[in-house]
Amino acid sequence: PGGHVEREVVEESSDGVLVVPLTDDGKIVLVEQSRHLFGTTYEVPSGAINPGETPIEAAARELFEEACLTATSFELMSSHVNSVHMTGRNYYFLATGLVPAAGAICDADGEFIGRAELRFDEVERLIEEDRIPDLRNRGCIWLAQLRVLQKAAHERLAPIG
Repeated sequence: PGGHVEREVVEESSDGVLVVPLTDDGKIVLVEQSRHLFGTTYEVPSGAINPGETPIEAAARELFEEACLTATSFELMSSHVNSVHMTGRNYYFLATGLVPAAGAICDADGEFIGRAELRFDEVERLIEEDRIPDLRNRGCIWLAQLRVLQKAAHERLAPIG
């Protein structure tokens, strides 16, 4: 009452992918970025699904563009409504069988600072320090960790012979 209210509405309806690249020795590959509000952050390769592109095609493209990697396997861990905008869907993938993209030029727009291969405990420390501030990134990393733990438990309990 008696004041001026100004609103800005941003509608984002595109679907997106987040990819957790997992090395053969169990490390997660994260890209290091400079974010205006947070300084340097760590994130999984991610981005919008382009028109005519499937989620898995987008996951492979984002992994290549942001981490300069290809993968022999993509496992869909989750698909859900984008909770940020309540429109569009997020697809979380676990990428394994990673191969460096030899001779390729990645990050053409110069968006990324670097790339790091980190153990789960190192990633946990980054989350505690708020260096991975985005909940979607945290969520897909936690799902990947659950997948790794489930597979390890299954292998330990599998009958021999």
